[in-house]
Amino acid sequence: MIKLNCPACGAEVEFRSKASVFSVCSFCRSTLVRQDMNIEKLGEMAELQDDMTPLQIGTKGEVDNEPFELVGRLRVAYDAGAWNEWYALSGDKECWLAEAQGFYAFCRPVEDSAGITRDSIFAGKSVYVDKLGMMDIDDAREVFCLYSEGELPFRAQLGRRSFSVDLSGPYMKMATIEFTDTEIRIFK
Repeated sequence: MIKLNCPACGAEVEFRSKASVFSVCSFCRSTLVRQDMNIEKLGEMAELQDDMTPLQIGTKGEVDNEPFELVGRLRVAYDAGAWNEWYALSGDKECWLAEAQGFYAFCRPVEDSAGITRDSIFAGKSVYVDKLGMMDIDDAREVFCLYSEGELPFRAQLGRRSFSVDLSGPYMKMATIEFTDTEIRIFK
């Protein structure tokens, strides 16, 4: 765990994961980026109206006999709605808990994104995802960051844009892909 002081208010900011580079100060709402042991203020995060989620940072649980703890949240939105993506730590592994309209999906990163490009993605098509096989594209859309809190493994400022893809496959397999300007992230 790395503990640094917020450059705006001086409050202690914890980074529990070595992979975390972004945090929102829980006292003054400053958005902060970390590089090694240096921390810099990027801006401020707006207050979020209560979305009635039963989850919060610090919530602990267990999936597949592995304990986890929620350490960050990203509220993702598009023109017709929004959902939460909770950043969780499970030992030394990172994982995500997606929460939308009372439904939950627990995902872990998939390392290989070979052959998947944003230009090849549209709803109704199928795509091959390494270690998962052929997956159907159920939804593909532009999204943006409406809110973030806690620590996250990437910069999640207000308005951050990405392209989100939901996939499903046989035997209740599911996956999601996120395209940003700089990377492709796949989770199953």
